[in-house]
Amino acid sequence: MRIRRKGKTVVQYFKTKREASDFAAKVEADFDKWSRLLGGELKKHSLADLIDRYIRQWSGKDHNTPSRLAWWREHYGERSLAEFNDDTVREAIARLKTEPAPHGGKVVTEADKPRSGPTVNRYKAAISAAYKTAIDGGWFGVKDNPVAGIRAAKEHTSGFGQSLSDKDRPRLLQACDASTLWPALGVFVRLALATGARRGELLKLTWADVDLKRGSILLRDTKNGDDRRVPLIGDALKALKAHAKVRRMDDARVFPGRTTETPPQVDKAWHAALTAAEIDKLRIHDLRHSCGSYLARAGLSAFQIAAILGHRSGPQLTARYVHLHAEESRELMEGALAGVLGDG
Repeated sequence: MRIRRKGKTVVQYFKTKREASDFAAKVEADFDKWSRLLGGELKKHSLADLIDRYIRQWSGKDHNTPSRLAWWREHYGERSLAEFNDDTVREAIARLKTEPAPHGGKVVTEADKPRSGPTVNRYKAAISAAYKTAIDGGWFGVKDNPVAGIRAAKEHTSGFGQSLSDKDRPRLLQACDASTLWPALGVFVRLALATGARRGELLKLTWADVDLKRGSILLRDTKNGDDRRVPLIGDALKALKAHAKVRRMDDARVFPGRTTETPPQVDKAWHAALTAAEIDKLRIHDLRHSCGSYLARAGLSAFQIAAILGHRSGPQLTARYVHLHAEESRELMEGALAGVLGDG
C-alpha cells in the first residue's frame, strides 16, 4: 500500500488486501481528524495572537524586535493564521521596501528614502522567529513557517561601516560639547570613540559600573550576552570625571533622560551636532567603527580588536580564544588611541 500526502510518500506491506485496506482507512481518518482540529485552530487565532504570545515570553537582546513585530501586528494582525501564508509575507516585504520608513523614532521620512535591504531582512527575521517559537511550542496548531524559503534581500554593506576622519573629529567634538539639546552629548561621543561601546551599552551604563579611580567601565548585558570591562583613556576619562560631578541623584544611569523612565534625546542632539559640524551621513554606530579603525591603524590584530570591541568571533578563529583583561586592553588602547583621543 502506498500513501501520498503533501508530496510525501509512505509505503507499507501487508499479508492480505483487507489488512492493507483497514490500515489505509485508519490513516485517512486520522489525517481528516487532525486536519479539522488544526485547521480550526489556525482559523480561530490571528497573527496578533501569535505575536502577543511571543512578545510575552521574548527575552532577546535586540531592542528593535518588539517594534518590528509591532509593524507586522499593525498591518497583518487581524488576519487568521490560516490566511497568513508565504504570499502574504512576500506582499509584506514589498511593502516594507517601498513605504516611508520611520526615521529618528517619531518623524516619518519621505517615500524616496525606503528601508534598506538589511533592515527589511531584520523585519522578516523577527516574524520568522515568532513562527519558529510557535512551531516548537505547539501554539495554535502552527506547523509551517510561512517565511521559510523566502530569499533574503541583498545586503550591500562594506561589513565594517564608515569611520570618523581625523579632520572631522575636532569639529564634531566641539559641536557635541556645545549641544543645548543634550549637554552630555560630548561625553557620550568620547566614550563611544574611546571604548567602541555600542549605543545601547552606553545608555544602560550606571554609575555603579563606573570605576573613575582605576579608569574603567563595566558594560553589562551586551549584545553577545557577555559582560566586559573596558578601560578609559585620555579625554574620555577626563570628560566622564567632569560629568560625574553633576550627576543626578534620582537616576542611577550615567546618561539619564528627562525622567527616570525615558532615554535622553540622543538622535535629535546627534543630528543637530552633525549639521553644526558640517558632517554628512555619519551614524552613532560609526563611532564604534571609528574606534575599531583606530585600533587597526595602530597595528592591533583582528583578534585583539574583536576582544576589545566585544565581538563574538574574529576571522577564521573565534574570539573566545583571545582573553584580554582590562589592564591588558588598557596598554593596547593607550598605545593605539593616545594620539587620537588624548595622551591618557
